[in-house]
This record gives sequence, structure tokens and C-alpha cells, in this order.
Amino acid sequence: MPRTSPHAAWLNLPRLSHLFSRSSPARDRVARSVVACIAVALFAIVADSAARQDFVGIETPRHIAAAAGLYIAVGAALGLVAAALVALVRVVTRPLIRRLPRAPELVKALTYGALAAAAFASTAFWTFSGRVARGGLLGAVGPYILMAGVLVAVTAVALLQQRAIHAAKHTRTGGLRVALLLAVAGVALVLVDLNVLVAVYKRLHTVLELSAAALLACACATGLLLIARTNRARTVLRGIAALATLWAVCFTLSPRLRDWHQNTLAHTVRNPVYIGRVLRRLQLAQAALRGEDLGEMRANRLEALLDQYDLDKLTRDSRWDAGWSETPAARAAAAQTHEHAADFNVIVYYVDTLRSDVAYDDDVMPNVSAFTRQAMKFERAYSTGSDTLRALPAMLGGSYDGIARSPGSVLDVAKRRGIDTALFIPDSAADFIGTYLPEFRFDETHRQTDHAQGGVWGYGADQPTAGPIVDRFLSWLGQRGSKRFFAWLFNFDVHNWRELDRTYVYGSAERYHVPEEGPWNWRYRVVARSLDEQFGRLLRGLEDLDLTDRTIILFVSDHGEALGYGGFWIHSTFLWEPLLRVPLALRIPGVPPMVVDENTSLIDVAPTMARLLDPDPPMNGYHGQDLLGFLADQPPPRRLPLLTAAVSDQQIARVGLIEGREKLVLPLEWGAPELYDLNVADPDQDDLAAARPRDTLRLMSILLRSPMFLAAQAELERAAQ
Repeated sequence: MPRTSPHAAWLNLPRLSHLFSRSSPARDRVARSVVACIAVALFAIVADSAARQDFVGIETPRHIAAAAGLYIAVGAALGLVAAALVALVRVVTRPLIRRLPRAPELVKALTYGALAAAAFASTAFWTFSGRVARGGLLGAVGPYILMAGVLVAVTAVALLQQRAIHAAKHTRTGGLRVALLLAVAGVALVLVDLNVLVAVYKRLHTVLELSAAALLACACATGLLLIARTNRARTVLRGIAALATLWAVCFTLSPRLRDWHQNTLAHTVRNPVYIGRVLRRLQLAQAALRGEDLGEMRANRLEALLDQYDLDKLTRDSRWDAGWSETPAARAAAAQTHEHAADFNVIVYYVDTLRSDVAYDDDVMPNVSAFTRQAMKFERAYSTGSDTLRALPAMLGGSYDGIARSPGSVLDVAKRRGIDTALFIPDSAADFIGTYLPEFRFDETHRQTDHAQGGVWGYGADQPTAGPIVDRFLSWLGQRGSKRFFAWLFNFDVHNWRELDRTYVYGSAERYHVPEEGPWNWRYRVVARSLDEQFGRLLRGLEDLDLTDRTIILFVSDHGEALGYGGFWIHSTFLWEPLLRVPLALRIPGVPPMVVDENTSLIDVAPTMARLLDPDPPMNGYHGQDLLGFLADQPPPRRLPLLTAAVSDQQIARVGLIEGREKLVLPLEWGAPELYDLNVADPDQDDLAAARPRDTLRLMSILLRSPMFLAAQAELERAAQ
């Protein structure tokens, strides 16, 4: 028997020789998997560019080069993972296929479905973890129904893909229809991901991304089978796969290479599209390899930020703790009005999620627009956050440090003066606010049902309440006589513009002649118009009760709504103008109407209302200012800049500062400040931080020593412990 060399013996190992030979089907499968995933990755760059709105001031060639480098590395890695998964399924299903030789495709497809359902399990249980969702039978069986749906869907796709591959191997156009069908489904998920459910829940986006990528990769793999029929074509595919894999290895092992890509693409975190998400995941992966959790990662980011600005330790700027001050002219103008309004009633007409541009539009909200022409209208009013829990406490307490450190919340001042307080609020809002803001307590609370028994999905409701709340309030007024009151009407309909009953919405559109064409979402406009009608009815009711000349009315919202801006439809997460600009109008009997074009904020409501309710309340500790100071001939300068914050996944994600006509935004995950010019038509489109480094540095030095940033830092430090 001839002696075999070690080299020949190695070649004779059946699996290895099969894997590395030129004609190895396994090697070709790996190559197709890698190239298909790279193709999907490059498509993601195209989709990202189509949805992106921040190309102004960006070097496009560098952006594209860095995006391609990042995504080719990611695509190659995912291709290898996909190939490994296919190999694993082949090994796992081999014993079952031997027992069921007539159904090999079904066995493999069910295995893929089972793996997908198992991977989706945590998301399925999270989906039903909400207050309403987790109750009753739905909460018990819902997760399993979702997992079963995933099992069926993935099994069906896997069956289609196997048959498409089989057809592609035997005919020139075999499997093409299936590949096109899968590609269309994948593109549809991308459109939903980028245009419908933008920045809602990270888990949901991950599921959509992975599902779309899997469908598109299956389509590409089938297409590659049809294209690469010759040895030369298969050699090209293997070469592309090898180069991409080598690039992925270099990218993984080279910190300098990763840093270049992250720095070049740092601007992408401003918009919630694909490149920014991948960068965030890369950041999380790097932190995990260092043994850090999310809280520690964010805390380290902040430390790096402080090093960048040469700050060893942050100290609070003394300006935030300085005593109350105002110009003599402003004090005199305000004092005259306070004395005049000493015995007036107060109504706060609070509308959750109403944008200022919608509120001030005569066609959408004519009653509100007419009211603002009789009041002090603050054109440039900002919220202290893009969600209720960042806005309402600051509005009540007038302090960025929270109600506990306020010299007196609006409600406390009213109670000290012996003024009856009453709240009219829908059930959903009452439950939410009662849980997260227990200080929002009144002498009387009148709740209004706004959903069927058991509630609705999420924080919202499907039954309108603006009309019933006005009814109950006017009835309450008619029964209480002439005693002074402080009433808060909490309107929730605009917040629920997506969930409100369809019959009500379409009926209101017909009743109030709301056209389909308009500058904002049609349903949002319809609900706003309906609420406006109820506000007009409230004003007429006050006249009928002879209370107009004895009642102060504050019309205000807590934050806005994106309505498709940047592909985002709801609120929170960002500090864009559509989310921060709110209506703020104060009508005091006997005070002439005026329009104020200076920056104001919800932080100004508490000190203003405190002095309307009490002639001489304690003022030290308020961070806002008395809005009645604008009645003076010379507008008072702001004592302090405006601060604001946004949350994502129940953690502060961004803090911001507004001074003059500039807005600074600091994303806490990245630590790269953004600067916006508020004089332009769409300020949030063009980040000027690099172009105006002095302004950025000046505003950063203020923000880093402000209560809002220090509170965010403390929150991140607690999360890291």
C-alpha cells in the first residue's frame, strides 16, 4: 500500500476537502450568503439616504464611504452568521429527515420557525407587559399567540425559499417570482420601519430590521443562484465574499478603523434611520466586550465629554440658585396687574400634545385663534420637554429641580390662599399622571370615562372627552356660587388623535368641514378642530354665567407632536421645534392683548400664576419669570436660559438649552453637541456646531453646569451602579 503524505492525508479528510475545493457546494453557499447580506447592507444605505434629512453641511463622499465600509463589514458578518445558521439547521434536522424522508423541506422550515419564535419570545412577552395588555386572558395568551404567528410566518417563508432555491438550480428563471415576492415584502417592512413606526420602540425596530433583512437576503440569495451558473461567476462570488470577510476582520480588530467610521458618521445619530442605529449597536457591542452595561457606557460617555471640555468636576452654576430678580419696570407693570386680578378665578385649559402652529391656525382652531387675539399671546413658547413627564412638573413648580425644590407649586399657592382647586380629567390621563406625578392633586377630581372597560392599548384612549369635560365643568360652575376657584381642564383628545373612535373622527370632519388637504395630518387636524369647538363652548358658557370678567384663562399645551417630521409621528425622544413649541396664551380681564415674540417657556407659568393667586408669594427658587413683566414698555431680559429634555426608553436621551435664537442639543448617548439657528424656517435640519465652534463651546459651558444636565448625569450614574 503506498505511503500517504501528511498533506495528502489532510486533503483526503472528506469534509475539509469538500469545503475548500473550488467546486464545493458548501463554500458556494457561504459565498452566496455573504454576498447576499452585503447586497442587503448596501440597500440599507440607499434606504437610509432616502429617509435621511441631515445632509446639509455634510461631506457626502466621506459619508457614503464610511457608510459603505461600516455596512460591508456588518453585511459580511451577518452573512457568515446566516451561513452558520443554515449549517446548524442541516445538522440538527438530519436525524428527523431520516425518519421523515418525504418531508425534508417542511422539517427544515419548521426548525427555522421554531428558532425564530424562541428568539422572539422576550419581545412577545414585553409586548404584553403594559398596564392594560398584561391583564386578563389577552395578557396570558397574547405572547404565545405572537410566538405562534412568528413560527407560522417564518416556516412559510423558509418553505418558499427552499422551493425557490430548488427551482433556481434546475431552470433559468426558476424561483424568480418567489424572490421578487420576498423582495417586495422586505421593502414593505423597510417602508413601515422608516416611515410609520419611527423611533417608537427599539425592540420593534430591531424586529422590523431583522425581518426585512432576512426577506431581502433570501431574495438576493435566489437571484445569485440564477446569476452565478458558471464556474467563473461562482469564483467571482467567492472572491467578493473573501474580500468582504477580510474587511470585516480588519474592522473588528482595528480600533482606529472603527473610530474613523464612528467619527465620520457621528451626525447620523440625529435621525433615527439605519446608519445611526448600527453605530449605536456597535457602541453597545464594544461596551459589552469591555464588560460594561448600558448605564456604565453612558456614564463613560459623559466622562469623556467632560474631558473634552477640560472639566475635572462639574459644579452647578450659581446663577441657578440666585434669588428672584426683575427689572423695576417689569415689577411695576406686573404688580399693577396682580393687584387688579387679586380676586379673579383661574381656569387652566390644558391640551396634551398640541403644537403651537396648529393652535394658532385660524382654519384649524378658530376659537383658540380668536381667544389669543384677546390675550397675551406668547409666540415663542417652549416646553421643558417633549413628553408630559418632563413638561408638567416644570409647569407646576417653575423649577428645573422638580416640584420638591419649588418655592411653591401652582396648586400649593392656591391651597395656601384657601382657593378651591378642581381637576377635570379623563380616566387614562388620571391613571398615568397619578402614578408618575402624585403631586398633581386637587381638592376635587372629576374623572371622565374615555375608554371601554379594561382600557385601551398603551397610554391613550378611544373615546372623546373634550365635550363631556366642558359639560361637567359648566355644571360644576353653575352649582358653586361666587366662591373663588382654580380649575384645571385636562384635555386628552389631541393626544389620542390616532386612537379616537373612527366614527367620531369622520363625523367631526363632516360637521366642521375639515378638508382632507392641509399642512398637517388630517386626523390630527380633525381632532384639534373638534377640541377647538369645545373650547369655544366653554368661553360662551362663562359668558352665560357672567364669569368672563372675573376669570383668568390660561390656554396651554405640554408639548407638540412630530406628525411625520423626520419620519417621526409621535412625541418624546427628540428636541425638534414641532415637539417643543407649544401654545401659551393668558387672558386676564382688563389687561390689553399683546403678542410677545421673546423666548418664553412652561417654566414661566408657575411664577406668573403664583403672583396672580397670591399678592406676595415666595419667589426665590423659581427658574422662570413672571410673564406679566412683558406689560412693561421695555421687555425684561431673561434671567436664565431655557432648558429642555427628551427621553427614550424611560431614560433621558437628550438635554437642550435655548438662548436667544440658538438651540443647543446634547445627545447623551454620543456626547456630540448639536447647534441650531432658530431664525431659519426649519432650524432642526442644519447642525451648525462645527461651523460655529465658539457659540457651541459657550452654550455647552452653560448647559454642562445646569440643573437639567446635572440631573441627567445623576440618573446615568445611578443606572451604572
